[in-house]
Amino acid sequence: MLNLQVMFKVKKTMKIGEVAKIVGISSSAIRFYERHGLINANAISRAANGYRNYNQKDIDEILLIIQFKEFGLELEEIKKLLGDESKSCGNLITSLDIQIAKCRQMEALVKKRIELLQTARKSCEFRCMPGKQVRKCGN
Repeated sequence: MLNLQVMFKVKKTMKIGEVAKIVGISSSAIRFYERHGLINANAISRAANGYRNYNQKDIDEILLIIQFKEFGLELEEIKKLLGDESKSCGNLITSLDIQIAKCRQMEALVKKRIELLQTARKSCEFRCMPGKQVRKCGN
């Protein structure tokens, strides 16, 4: 995870735009996560003007959400994992195992599709003449 300890020695909190720039997502994505309960909006402090002030813990949570999304976990699954203090690493491992199984299924489908395309291409090479119309390729 990204460690911003050096930055926080100079600055204890950051505004949403600064956080977004550092973690590599948009401010609207962070607000989206808040609206959908992935980030506890009540835990984020606010300045007198209403601006959100994020600390290291908030940023670590955003980075965790980003990482879980990169793993392919759906937002509801991420919400369940982060929203329940009783969830353990075992729950995450189970979610990752499910995601691995889904990826293997997709991999098998992609492999079949490639084989089908290669077969079709060979057939076209054999039956089609340059300049022949596609509709007449099988004749």
